Amino acid sequence: MSLRSSPSVNLPLGHLSSELLALILEQLRDADPPSLRSVRLTSRRLNAIAIPITYRVLTLSESLVALDAEQRYPNAYNHITAYTNHVVIPGNLDPAGINRILLRILRLYSIRWQFVSKDLASDIWLPSDVLNPNNKRFTETMLYVENLPLSEIEIHHPPDRDTKGIPPRFLTSLKLTNPSPTLSTRLGPLKHLLLQASQLRTLHYEDRGQGTKFEFEREERMPRLFHLRLRSYDWQHSAEDVSRHWSFSRLESLQLVSVPVFNFLSSVSFDDLTNLHTLHVDEYSHLSDRRQEATVSLHRLVKNHVRALKVLDITCHTELFPIDAILAHRHSLQHLRFRDHVGFADDHENCPTLSANYVEMLSRNLICVHTLELDMDIKMCTPSDFLRAVCAFPSLHSLTLHVQTIVRPLEDVAPAELDRDYHAAMETFQFLIQNRPQAHWRRITINVGGWRRVMVRRLGEAWHSLNEVGIYAERCFVLERDNTGEVAVREEMCLKNSSRQPSPAP
Repeated sequence: MSLRSSPSVNLPLGHLSSELLALILEQLRDADPPSLRSVRLTSRRLNAIAIPITYRVLTLSESLVALDAEQRYPNAYNHITAYTNHVVIPGNLDPAGINRILLRILRLYSIRWQFVSKDLASDIWLPSDVLNPNNKRFTETMLYVENLPLSEIEIHHPPDRDTKGIPPRFLTSLKLTNPSPTLSTRLGPLKHLLLQASQLRTLHYEDRGQGTKFEFEREERMPRLFHLRLRSYDWQHSAEDVSRHWSFSRLESLQLVSVPVFNFLSSVSFDDLTNLHTLHVDEYSHLSDRRQEATVSLHRLVKNHVRALKVLDITCHTELFPIDAILAHRHSLQHLRFRDHVGFADDHENCPTLSANYVEMLSRNLICVHTLELDMDIKMCTPSDFLRAVCAFPSLHSLTLHVQTIVRPLEDVAPAELDRDYHAAMETFQFLIQNRPQAHWRRITINVGGWRRVMVRRLGEAWHSLNEVGIYAERCFVLERDNTGEVAVREEMCLKNSSRQPSPAP
């Protein structure tokens, strides 16, 4: 008996059910919104199915909130009334126009307010302009606030006033922006808002430098958070403080950047962190003398307590963090960033680097990892073996390698000479492509010498002289493949650092 494959069946879209078409168009909206508008022009049936999907999530614009918008776009306004459930509001739009649209929506499930700084003389739209706890239309509305400076909370949410710009009853997510200048110790208004926000699920706290912390009264307790990001938060809470004032038992995502990690891990119950799917830990600031102890505690948490991480993004003492903790998440891990505190900011230090055997062991077990970031000091490994092991990750498509500059500042280097770091990066790109089909790679980044988007260049007379002629230790090269399969290589440029700019992302 011979087995033959069945002939492929090509059915036009018109033969598919409306339910299946709706699912397809929802995927298209998420992947390529302009294409959804094009689909609406192909037939009346597809247009009828696509209209509710198009208007379900609405991002406001100047044209939509203009005074004459309803006369100019009557059909759009009718669709907004009937189909819109979620609204994204850039904060620099006309407040009256925003209110006109929101008040005509029949079922408003969420508002995402993206704060944009305006001239002090300009009116600013505030969520309290529409969201009233006594209005039954908004009982299920969730409020997501993004890019909000703490100073705006001090202005619009003073604890001693009844009128508040951010109604805590609706607040579901609060993401603060990096302040300039550094935050003061006046966190009372923010704490007051958080303590009243019983529905809050996501908190991103942003400060600069060492930061500051909340001072709690005896009976005060934070809401049960699902997602917590602390950047430059001076965590000095004791285990008793955490037990009394914080609730971590539902936490799914935890990010600690420039936070005293040892203090944090010493004060929380690891049993409350078992449901984490995302763990991001970078301690770049203070308490360097406790970093080794923090690494040991972090290893114990990841290996023995957290059940199934999808994202593990840590900077630690890698020699004190055996890879058995990483392998414990072999069935779930998709994104791995594993870096050492030493890094590549100093050309005189060797950066601890995983052996090729360990990288190969990770590649055999972490079959779901698609994004990988590692240190590769060529003094600490055989680069070809290391890179070959990296290429063995079966699902990998995005890779970032941190390496040291091969420029030696005390040698005579002329600007017209061979660009050593550039050619080394191109050779690395070529090796990775040759040892892994190009179609598998979406993006490869080679970060040289501790490059950051916002940074201060290396100090010292020798490097200063080289910088004057355009030779730098800190470089960043990117190979990227677009949706058409075309590959391009570019060098990323950094920004000048200043006290008015946000702190660089690690």
